[in-house]
Amino acid sequence: MKKTYDAVIIGGGVVGAAVFNKLVRIGKKIALIDSASDVATGASKANSGLIHAGYDPEPGTLKAKLNVEGAKLYPKICKRLSLPLKVCGALVVGDDKKKVQALYTRGIQNGVKELYILNRKELLKILPDLQEHITVGLYAKTSALISPYLLTVSLCEEAIINGGELFLEEDLESCQKEKDIFILKTKKGTFKTKNIINSAGYGYNDVAKILGTEEYPLEYRRGEYFVFSKDSTTKVPCTLFPLPTEKGKGVLITPTVDGNYLVGPTSEKSDYETITTENGLKEIKEKAGLILNKVDFKNAIRVFSGVRTICGKDFIVEKSKTNGIINLVGICSPGLSSAPAIANMVAKLLGFGTKELKDLKKIEPYKMLKEYPIKEQNEMIKKNKDYGEIVCKCEKITKGDIVAVLKRPIKIHSVDAIKRRTDAGMGICQGGFCFTKVVNIIAKTRKMKYEDVLKENRGSKVAVGDIREVNDGN
Repeated sequence: MKKTYDAVIIGGGVVGAAVFNKLVRIGKKIALIDSASDVATGASKANSGLIHAGYDPEPGTLKAKLNVEGAKLYPKICKRLSLPLKVCGALVVGDDKKKVQALYTRGIQNGVKELYILNRKELLKILPDLQEHITVGLYAKTSALISPYLLTVSLCEEAIINGGELFLEEDLESCQKEKDIFILKTKKGTFKTKNIINSAGYGYNDVAKILGTEEYPLEYRRGEYFVFSKDSTTKVPCTLFPLPTEKGKGVLITPTVDGNYLVGPTSEKSDYETITTENGLKEIKEKAGLILNKVDFKNAIRVFSGVRTICGKDFIVEKSKTNGIINLVGICSPGLSSAPAIANMVAKLLGFGTKELKDLKKIEPYKMLKEYPIKEQNEMIKKNKDYGEIVCKCEKITKGDIVAVLKRPIKIHSVDAIKRRTDAGMGICQGGFCFTKVVNIIAKTRKMKYEDVLKENRGSKVAVGDIREVNDGN
């Protein structure tokens, strides 16, 4: 008899992963399904990686409540998962003291601690290269940085080793309810569950149609970014914002936990297409130049975009009219910051409570050879020669690092999945020298054909076959 889950979560972004993790940690039988070939392949891989302090959302909204609650949970979560959390603070700068004061007041109403209004002299001590027109700023000391994709991966892996089940490349086809049990059918199998959480992000309405639940008008906004190299001359000690507008928080300049710098995003209405445009990148350059005198775009090594899904002015976290289904809609910024608090809210909506089990298993930290002391590196190489073979010269990632990642709980088979976990391919050459080596390692370790290895998701094969076979041996 096929098992019946306490809940099936649809959608493997950071919010779905946080819910998955929480429900497993309180002792429930949980499955997470996603149509992609890995978790964190949508908005959760393409954002600024900021844990916002919580001064921006309108007081009284779910965004305000969950942002502040979620941000407070991150230090404990990151310690448990051995993830870097860089608490470097954030500055919102401009020339309108009333607007800065309004942000400060909003933050205090939302319960944000350690907010300070700074004058130009105080700002220059932090950022000497500020444009002359900037006279005032709001400093949020508790704002932090995280790797959004490594967080999502780690939350899922911890859930898996504690009994949760992850199913990738699952295309939902139908849903029926027999008494109190939902029967979900995909192209690959059937899932029986007492509850369903729709956390499908941009695909929320597609899933809602199959479930026969509430649909909502969704808006998609594309945000484009520049990634600067680690040796960029544009260095900021904290995340730097202009005063927000009706479009959002504006073009920011920020460090990352990996040592790079991000500049962006734009905010343009779009369909769900992660492209970059000449106009969008030009806009970023112009707006970044309104904050700092010099922004080193010559050291940009990559451009990318992400698409946020918006539903009105607030998050929707609700019980559906169909008993046993939870709707998570429009979880845009500050969704990353809010994810742990959303997970707690979902547990309560399901009537499960939030008390976690004791003696849960811990995941192995994501730690590459280069992060160990030299003496330990030498010992690791003696025990396993793969650690002596450098694959990604830019980021100093070894074959041993990549093989170890391929043996972790989520069975990945794409180059981008390796990149997100190890940084192989994230350096100055952007995989120009290590791409084919990574493909070979994936194929050999996973015992699959070279041409079955993916760049990202299904439909992105890196090869069509052996050239001798494709050309009939000629």
